[in-house]
Amino acid sequence: MCVCAGGEEYCLPEVFHAECAVGEVVVMERARFGRMQLGRCVTRNYGYIGCSVDVLATLDTACSGHRACDLSVSDPALVRTKPCPKDFAAYLDADYRCVPGKNRSPRRRACRTSVVL
Repeated sequence: MCVCAGGEEYCLPEVFHAECAVGEVVVMERARFGRMQLGRCVTRNYGYIGCSVDVLATLDTACSGHRACDLSVSDPALVRTKPCPKDFAAYLDADYRCVPGKNRSPRRRACRTSVVL
């Protein structure tokens, strides 16, 4: 088991990319979207540092159980959370680990059919 991403910042318009070795799958550990602290993505404090929202469920759905995944920081599922005033760009801070396992099958829509006898 390895920790593959240790709290990396993903700025707009970057893409979060998680990837594990063959025979391993991603397990999301933590994901926050907003303006958590000064760093690579937020270089100046205009009074809106610390506004953020937990988006672990969003990244868990997109990534956990898969060998690899990509999610744009500008993905509507993240942007619509609006953790900060709209004039301030937010970023994604996420951690994941790789664990032994098989790749989760893509979701399939259930077909509903009626049979008249």
